[in-house]
Amino acid sequence: MKKNIFDIIIVDTQKIYNESKYRFLKDKNILITGSTGLLGNYMIGFFLNSLQSNFKPKKITITFKNKLPTYLNFLKSNKSFKLIKKDLSKIKKINVINQDYIIHLAGYGQPMKFMEDPIKTFELNTGVLNMLLKKIDKKGSFLYLSSSEIYSGLNGKIKENKIGLTNTDHPRACYIESKRGGEAIINIYRKKFGINAKSARLCLAYGPGTKKNDKRVLNQFIEKAIILNSIKMNDEGTALRSYIYVSDATRMLLDILFFGKKTIYNVGGEEKISIHNLAKKIAKILGVPVNTKKTSYSKGIGAPKNAFVNISLYKKEFKNYNFIKLDEGLERTIEWQKKIYKNNK
Repeated sequence: MKKNIFDIIIVDTQKIYNESKYRFLKDKNILITGSTGLLGNYMIGFFLNSLQSNFKPKKITITFKNKLPTYLNFLKSNKSFKLIKKDLSKIKKINVINQDYIIHLAGYGQPMKFMEDPIKTFELNTGVLNMLLKKIDKKGSFLYLSSSEIYSGLNGKIKENKIGLTNTDHPRACYIESKRGGEAIINIYRKKFGINAKSARLCLAYGPGTKKNDKRVLNQFIEKAIILNSIKMNDEGTALRSYIYVSDATRMLLDILFFGKKTIYNVGGEEKISIHNLAKKIAKILGVPVNTKKTSYSKGIGAPKNAFVNISLYKKEFKNYNFIKLDEGLERTIEWQKKIYKNNK
């Protein structure tokens, strides 16, 4: 394979794939929606590594709405991959055989995007989800990517037995309520049809694999530092966040899909950091100044003051492992973003 920026992801996912652990993938059919997003790229990387083993899957089908990024063009000639360029929210059925494993990642993780088209946001998390669940083999497993936004209105590291307090007129209701509805659909298929389906409430994944002009705060800080040589903040940055590096999130999601015994899991990091200190870390790596507005926290478009989740359920079932530290993860993320801006990918 010709060397390109995707090699960063290949190297990261090599540390996840273990032939002896994933022998059961041999001759299996896998479907990944939203495959060109942050997590989708890492899922592709993981399964590319699996294709190098003696227990390789039969076919990996990936769906994406927009043009395939140039760094993924090599997949067009890989016979183990089937590429489907479709807006899933606009179709009633998907032309694939029943799958052994489905990973439904399609949707928008960026608030600016999911609020631009609230109806499509609902469709991806409900109607499309229902369509995909009908394509899973009775002995297969299904993973639905939910969100920690489910907990909006609550404080602290929240466990899976809680739910948020926001009303249906919340600025992010299209996202929050559709994710809640998606989880309800997953539970229906588990109870009524015996499908091994699970929901993962993800909290703030970051890392290589994003596109240019990603509007999430961490990526905006890096973009400003690279393009403008400074980071200008909208407030004092007192809000707290707990980020999880994308390879750790991918490992957790795969554990949940393949081995998870519960219905709902939190997926998130363990380190807490203020938005201001996050900006300072990024600025230090890139050697640029941070300009902070002397104003209190601006809630903006319904963003929570603090965002972190309790992952004790996952850790109890799968045992703990070392997470990528934020400093290391930021270095890799910055390396990626430098390359996509330099190469215009």
